[in-house]
Amino acid sequence: MPLMDLGDVQLHYEERGSSRTAYVFCHGLGGSGEGFERDDMDWYAERFRTVSWDNRGLGRSGQATKYSLPLYASDLDRLLDRLGIERAVVHGVSWGGVVVQRFALDFPQRCAAIVLDSTSSEVNAAASENWYLRGEVARLGAEAVAGREAAPAFAGHQTVTAAVAGPAVSPEHVNSYVAEARATAGLREHPLTPYLVRISCPTLVVGGGKDTVAGAGGSVVIARTVPGARLEILQDAGHGVYRQAPEQFRALLMEFLATHGLGPAI
Repeated sequence: MPLMDLGDVQLHYEERGSSRTAYVFCHGLGGSGEGFERDDMDWYAERFRTVSWDNRGLGRSGQATKYSLPLYASDLDRLLDRLGIERAVVHGVSWGGVVVQRFALDFPQRCAAIVLDSTSSEVNAAASENWYLRGEVARLGAEAVAGREAAPAFAGHQTVTAAVAGPAVSPEHVNSYVAEARATAGLREHPLTPYLVRISCPTLVVGGGKDTVAGAGGSVVIARTVPGARLEILQDAGHGVYRQAPEQFRALLMEFLATHGLGPAI
């Protein structure tokens, strides 16, 4: 199990492929790279030097004493530095897309291109409450929302109180999960949107028309704000377009990268 010791935390990562073009996958809130590594990574590794990693305090990575959005982004910068990767195509899904936005703002020299999948740069009041309550359910259990009914953030939104069960979060992962949920909720008061005009690398924004978790509205906002961003909404896809519509997503990705001279080079 490869672990990279960054001093304040040990990060788990997987690496496959030998292309000179690096492709980095960033997982969703409270998750890990395991699903991508099992079901998708081999396809990418045939075309790119592909890296998947687990956020601090989640998956197979070690726990830490501090958690914050800037720290998750900094962890990725340090991981790439240790792996000898100067620039990469960085793909973030859902929460991973929030991390990638922060990463592109803080470490622009690392980004050959970014792919923002089913994510947002800001949230409304109802979404903020739902994301905060997700963390509370993980921290305190279902009683955290007993007797409450969270308002939907958009038409068709599956709220935290409408879900059949709360998130299954292992005790050792709770601190990081809560930090990510609160950081997402905090995009209401501290949106990334005003800063996205600083992103200068090629940017592909994808959303699903049937996304009941984040909706497609956030993708539209991002694409309207990042200079030159390309927006693609796959109307029949749900949350996590790379997984929901893999053939369409992969074709779109390859065409986008080829347009910017970033296609596979083995």
